[in-house]
Amino acid sequence: MEDYFSYTQKLFNPVDAASKPEAFKGIRVLDFSHVIFGPVAARLLGDYGAEVIKLELPFSGDLWRPATYWGKYWKHSNPIWHNITKNKYFISVNLKLQESKELIYKMAETADVVVENFAPGTAEAWKIGYSQISKINPKIIFLSCSTYGQYGPMRYFPGWDLLAQGASGVLTLNGYEDRFFKLPDYLGDFTPANFGALALMMALYYRKKTGKGQYIDQAQTEALMRMLPNFTYNSVTGKAIGRTGNVDPTMVPAAIMKSKDEKFVALACTTESQFAALAEAMNRKDLLTDERFKTNLSRLQPENAKVLNKIVEDWVKTQKGQDIIDIAVANAFAAAEVEDDWMITNDEWRLKRGSVILFKDDMYGELAIAGPSAHLSRTPSRVKWLARPLGYHNRLVLKKFLNLSEEEIADLEKKKVIGTYDDKPGLKPPVYYNLAEDPIYNYGKEVSK
Repeated sequence: MEDYFSYTQKLFNPVDAASKPEAFKGIRVLDFSHVIFGPVAARLLGDYGAEVIKLELPFSGDLWRPATYWGKYWKHSNPIWHNITKNKYFISVNLKLQESKELIYKMAETADVVVENFAPGTAEAWKIGYSQISKINPKIIFLSCSTYGQYGPMRYFPGWDLLAQGASGVLTLNGYEDRFFKLPDYLGDFTPANFGALALMMALYYRKKTGKGQYIDQAQTEALMRMLPNFTYNSVTGKAIGRTGNVDPTMVPAAIMKSKDEKFVALACTTESQFAALAEAMNRKDLLTDERFKTNLSRLQPENAKVLNKIVEDWVKTQKGQDIIDIAVANAFAAAEVEDDWMITNDEWRLKRGSVILFKDDMYGELAIAGPSAHLSRTPSRVKWLARPLGYHNRLVLKKFLNLSEEEIADLEKKKVIGTYDDKPGLKPPVYYNLAEDPIYNYGKEVSK
């Protein structure tokens, strides 16, 4: 087995990621979306090599740029924004002007994907919807992200993460018998975004086979529903699974419990042998012959499950957290400590795997950000740069991708078709950073350092 693990460590070594090919190299994405849902769907393609061009309004930008948890900024930026929009090109274009639409139409000629999450019908009303873009480029794949979808009786209802959680039914399932909790910020956006990226990949594969583009309608409410089998259970039994708190309704014992030293430990026994191993570790072999706990089916009866989980919980209270983990490893049942943000950021296992990356950015310095959710041996994801100030890539996109002249760019700036940032956190660069010396921001100009 050691030879196998040496092999896989070499195969997936994150240090080698930059030298390997990119799965979506050559794919160009126009990202009209804002906040989290649409931007993350587009960014996932960017993580694997796609050129993602994010379009924002001049001087104000994406709604999520100045938004941040509890008003805490990092170097004049929303730190969460960097996870959402890394690896993108940022261009600031006033979508309301006809000259802006002409720019977008020109970009659409060579684009592969468009992502938007305006209110349903808005992109169409602005004449940058699927019906207009697909006439310019019939091979385009167009993803519209919304809370309730592009058709149906709720299409005009406004929505965000919290509303999607409520409408999907997930809120009624999360929490305890007497109360429910919303899912953490912002799973109602991040999870559907992954479904959106998956849909884009399927459409890209179909286009490779047929040469045909298509329109994708991704409703975040439906994406959240796809994670929940509960309504199917209800349709068969007429009963609700209900809110189960920190216990698992399919195996017993299985719960999150507090140890003697105030650590939280997740413990679960999925098989008879694991339950037997736990009972022996607890010095409670009598549980194995108790009629209430002899089989998995008997343990799953609600009253029996409550009693058994309490017995295990009382035992966990007599042990230190690390001792529980050591006992689980030695006796072959599953247990893991519940880790907080600090532990995750500094976890050696995650850092070595590249699950957490301490990325050193030219503009912002070092920041801990999320690595890939799946490791590909030949075409791994990578981080090239963090988020950038509003309009940072205006010149690069217009000159390199659209071949515009200096005169044409100056005319667009004069007409306020394109622009950059106002003096607001989230929009501007760090105070110490000199954009006048930045070769990307000044693409095509002489800069001195």
